[in-house]
Amino acid sequence: MNSYFMNMDKEVETFAKQMKADPKLQGGFNAIGYSQGNLVIRGYVERFNDPPVFNFVSIHGPMLGVAGFPQCDMKASICKTIDHSLGILAYTSAVQNNLAQANYFRDPMRINQFLKGDLFLADVNNDRAGKENWLYKENFSKLNKLVLVKAKEDTEIFPRESEWFGYYRDGGFDEILSMEDTVWYSEDRFGLKTLAEAGKIYKHETPGNHLQFSQEFLIEMVNTYFKEGHFPQK
Repeated sequence: MNSYFMNMDKEVETFAKQMKADPKLQGGFNAIGYSQGNLVIRGYVERFNDPPVFNFVSIHGPMLGVAGFPQCDMKASICKTIDHSLGILAYTSAVQNNLAQANYFRDPMRINQFLKGDLFLADVNNDRAGKENWLYKENFSKLNKLVLVKAKEDTEIFPRESEWFGYYRDGGFDEILSMEDTVWYSEDRFGLKTLAEAGKIYKHETPGNHLQFSQEFLIEMVNTYFKEGHFPQK
């Protein structure tokens, strides 16, 4: 799939067709994603989940989106200037239809524009009052395990807490909310709270930057969450 010039909706649809067409996966499967790929998997689980995902391991995924551009600390004035200039275009139809990264760019200073123009993240978050799709919550809540891995020194994802479903409080860049303090969790908009209260969310942290992790860590994740005993009972 084209991770840049195919928008997220099309990436999710393509992924869904591939999963549906694979005879080996018809009974369901485990999924592990890296970076942006985790949003494709999340979108698939919420919108399709046929065949179903049992256990989902997200490694360094921008699960609640990004508020800035890679390698650019949003507390720095130059980054704020760049963000302001480029962010004006992010929610236009031309950019949304053709650039995947714009589909999960959630500018806390432009929430109204985000809600109006964003094609993907606002939808899977059930952010638009009166337009919620509760199938998303139903499907996401069916996960047996949701494993969230954050890079401790990530400079690609701002805020890095997005990898644990945390995010900036709307209106600025001064406060980052933990998953449990966000509206998505408190209102259980797409099933996070349901999963957490069932003890199905697991958090891990890796040292270093984005997608810097050892083979041993990856093997540990697979052995811990993808082995027999982590599948639903038939």
